[in-house]
Amino acid sequence: MGVEGVDPDCLGPGLPPLLRGGRATGGTAETLEASACLPAEQQAPPKAPPPYLLLDNPVRSGQSVVFPNGDVTIVGSVASGAEVVAGGSIHVYGTLRGRAIAGSTGNPRARIFCRRSEAELLAIDGWYKTADDMSRQLHGRPIQAWLENDAIMVAALDQHSVGG
Repeated sequence: MGVEGVDPDCLGPGLPPLLRGGRATGGTAETLEASACLPAEQQAPPKAPPPYLLLDNPVRSGQSVVFPNGDVTIVGSVASGAEVVAGGSIHVYGTLRGRAIAGSTGNPRARIFCRRSEAELLAIDGWYKTADDMSRQLHGRPIQAWLENDAIMVAALDQHSVGG
């Protein structure tokens, strides 16, 4: 028995000898990359998942989307009775009728954006604002929400002033 197709430096005591010029078998050949024999601290770290989640479909009533690793972007709407929870910011390119909970892992800089606000609840870093607490002037408008002095601030995206 022997090993073929690996870096000779990877072979050590207790491993089969290096072979050359063997015949190809009918199966698939597995080869080791040079980095495979490096100590763990010298190997490249595994690729981390991206710090965002992109959903091309609407979030329907009863559904809950939870992504604690970063931002969530929804190309569609969030129905009443649906929930989106993100460790970062939330972007809804549709109507937000359900609950949006941003900064769920302790991120006070997270924000919530939507093209049309009819939200049941907005929350950022543990602070929340219910539909009853939101200005009726912002209902049905594009908004952004952020945390300022331990209070959720909400403003229309088409104006520069901050409203409640």
